[in-house]
Amino acid sequence: MLNFIFATVQILLSLSLIGFWAMFYFTEFKNKDRKMSEAEFKHELSFPLPDLGWVLPNLIISSIGLLLGENFGYFFTITAASGMMFLGLIDLAYNLQNDGFNTEKHGFDAYMSILIVSVMLILGPIFLIFGWFNMML
Repeated sequence: MLNFIFATVQILLSLSLIGFWAMFYFTEFKNKDRKMSEAEFKHELSFPLPDLGWVLPNLIISSIGLLLGENFGYFFTITAASGMMFLGLIDLAYNLQNDGFNTEKHGFDAYMSILIVSVMLILGPIFLIFGWFNMML
């Protein structure tokens, strides 16, 4: 049952990553009058490759493994977690240094940053612990 819950969360997180980047590329990326500064925009452009090229495939593979009851599901849960934690920490550091969490200044974008960093830094360790303890069994 726990495998099913974790796999479901991983699938939802995968869909969220795809949705976020689709939204980004159809709005901010194409918008010549974007709200974010050039530095913020360049910072965001550094995330699609690790998000879509590392975290997303690991989440998908891990969810398949967990649903099938295979050990590789736990391994890929750990690898997805490590990527999530790294990206969450990079985003946290950037936003703290550049006042990115200021909701009065950035409005909805600040709330979105808070949500993304929180999800990555909460689910990352949870996935890591879950994968590790199940690998040890």
